[in-house]
Amino acid sequence: MKKALMLIIIMGLVLLGCSNSKETAKTEDGKTVVAFWHNLDGDNAETLDSIIKKFNKQSDSVKIKPSFQDNVQQQMRTVGSTNSAPTVFMGGDTAYYSQSSYITPIEEMIEADSEFDISDLNEAVVENHSLDGKLNAMPFNVFVPLLFYNVELFEEAGLDPDNPPETFSEVEKTAQTLTSKDVHGFAIPIDTSFIYNLFAIQDELVFNNDNGRTGADPTETLLNSTAGKDIYTWIDDMNKAGTFGNYGRTWSNTQLAFSSGELGMYLESSAVTGIWLDTLDFDFQTAPMPVPDGKEWTGVNQGGSQLWLSNQATDEEQTAGWEFIKYLVSPEVQSEWAASTGYVPVTPEAAEVSPLKEVYSEHEQFKEAYDALNNTEPTETTAGPSLGKVEVSEQIAQSFEDLIQGKNVEDVLNEAEEKINSILQE
Repeated sequence: MKKALMLIIIMGLVLLGCSNSKETAKTEDGKTVVAFWHNLDGDNAETLDSIIKKFNKQSDSVKIKPSFQDNVQQQMRTVGSTNSAPTVFMGGDTAYYSQSSYITPIEEMIEADSEFDISDLNEAVVENHSLDGKLNAMPFNVFVPLLFYNVELFEEAGLDPDNPPETFSEVEKTAQTLTSKDVHGFAIPIDTSFIYNLFAIQDELVFNNDNGRTGADPTETLLNSTAGKDIYTWIDDMNKAGTFGNYGRTWSNTQLAFSSGELGMYLESSAVTGIWLDTLDFDFQTAPMPVPDGKEWTGVNQGGSQLWLSNQATDEEQTAGWEFIKYLVSPEVQSEWAASTGYVPVTPEAAEVSPLKEVYSEHEQFKEAYDALNNTEPTETTAGPSLGKVEVSEQIAQSFEDLIQGKNVEDVLNEAEEKINSILQE
């Protein structure tokens, strides 16, 4: 009897330890409370807050409680596996979160929801945000890189703003024409994402094993390939000619140079389009990223963040969180979000409803990003690298910085290749 009683007690303790003891959070009027973490600030945060208020007003069963977090990934590393984790959170590192132990894959929610059709989402967006063919989070604030250029500087230099450069050599030539004592012709913020995209537009991989997209992690970088050498040589040539502006790793420095009329053209996220339309005192235009001479433009990687669902939340909270996520990617909400920010709608139907339909008709700068996304061929190259090791991104950014600080192309790429492969093979 004593042995049987002891066994019952032990089994009860085991079951108690394995269960999620968290209780569903409720408002006084019975709505399920969904804690939502995001990392947006400024105008974009105001737009998001307005969308959340509309959701809360129309929902009879769910109450969203948003919270700004400066570094969501760092916070989730601490609380992701605890009851303190938010039900829904915004994050951009597909590989890290997918391999964590604290998320419920969005694809599971989609499969269980007969009312949601994944084919309503942009195909290239789904491909970009999937890992091993599985969609673990919902794409939300998607942006693509574009070429931004100052129309007035083009006209003053005798250039046709309706015919922006499309190839590496055309950018180089245009930068030479734009450059003067007070103006640099061209710039790229020192950021790994632009290097990745300069590979993607010409259908070239940055890493082996299909950029880590189809089951096996990358073990080698292809940065030191012919494609990589062409990219780095292109930048190096303009840098040596004095037509390339070096504004460092802080994007705002490059943005300040452009907004003050000291930079003729540069690569930038489509997410600033709305801000530039509201703040610049000169006309600007956008165009697709340039492609190496003789290469076909195949598409671009996407930046931004996804909406993740925590498995630490109760089933009721996860169901409520899923309702919120579906709302955020509905055509009407995506239309409002894209029209206010410059992000690209993940739901194509959003471009056919107000207010985005009118914005695309009135401002071609906005439409360029949408066209770039829709013209992107979904492949492992345009989906971009999926890496769990963030140190690799730092090494590529460092190689970019070393290049424009004067190191020769061969040394930069050899050193980067050695360091990156060492990290990948650890």
